[in-house]
Amino acid sequence: MKKTQEITDKKLLFDYHTAFYKLFHIPLDWSGENQRNLTICGKEHCNPLCVRIMEHEAGAALCRKVSREAIETGKKTRLPVIKKCHAGFYDVLIPIFVDSQYVGSLCIGQYIQKMPDAESVQNVLKELSFLNLTTDELKKYYRQTKKFTREESEGLIELVRQLAEYICDSYGRISFFKSVNRTDAIQAAEQYIQNHYASNLTVTNIARAVGLSKSYLLHKFSEQTGVPPIIYLNRYRVEKAVELLENSSLNISEIAYICGFNNIVTFNRNFVKIHNVSPSKYRMQHRNSATAGKE
Repeated sequence: MKKTQEITDKKLLFDYHTAFYKLFHIPLDWSGENQRNLTICGKEHCNPLCVRIMEHEAGAALCRKVSREAIETGKKTRLPVIKKCHAGFYDVLIPIFVDSQYVGSLCIGQYIQKMPDAESVQNVLKELSFLNLTTDELKKYYRQTKKFTREESEGLIELVRQLAEYICDSYGRISFFKSVNRTDAIQAAEQYIQNHYASNLTVTNIARAVGLSKSYLLHKFSEQTGVPPIIYLNRYRVEKAVELLENSSLNISEIAYICGFNNIVTFNRNFVKIHNVSPSKYRMQHRNSATAGKE
């Protein structure tokens, strides 16, 4: 299977998110000119309360409204937009313009500056009444939420603003962002698979990660890629296994595990389907070919 083009453009943003999350434990994401998120991070890096809100129809509508308003404000002012959302979290959107054209926004958020007081907690409970949260549950979510002071928040915003400028100056400016903006939900699902292929992925959690229903993902993924998500996943795993077979001394079982296969039988079966030889025979043929090339 050929590697898709998105491993260049989208992987760059994913790598930035990964480093950002390791440092600050909040997500860094991208919202394109069509106001759809790339979902670079996946829901496993989102605040648990945000995930719970987004999984509810009423909550998802609130989130879309906040994002839409922030984007429109950013496009008008060309300045970072700081909003306190319906969950009481701070969200920041940094609009990016290239040659006066809006190309998208880098987004960070899901943090607090201090623990909410009793009145604020009650206001959030009322706003999120569709979740049937108790006061204690909401307070527990806040205790688990990353906290930054106003000064630290300003530093984060400046860091992301400089990152946006660096990307514009270093990666083809408008062509880079147009490439990212071409991403739709199915391409985001492909990226998610490529970023998490070693995990125990299912169609359900892939769909959840990119905000689609399972049935819609199954239909559209096959339509756009030519194969169902699980076949795509197993092909990608085999591709990564080939790299290890050719470039490492790991044994076959270790490679199978590292690449996300639960057992050696499943690994062998999928490998043979694609390469018509077993992993061990493939490795032997590769080594023989490499040795012959040196003679």
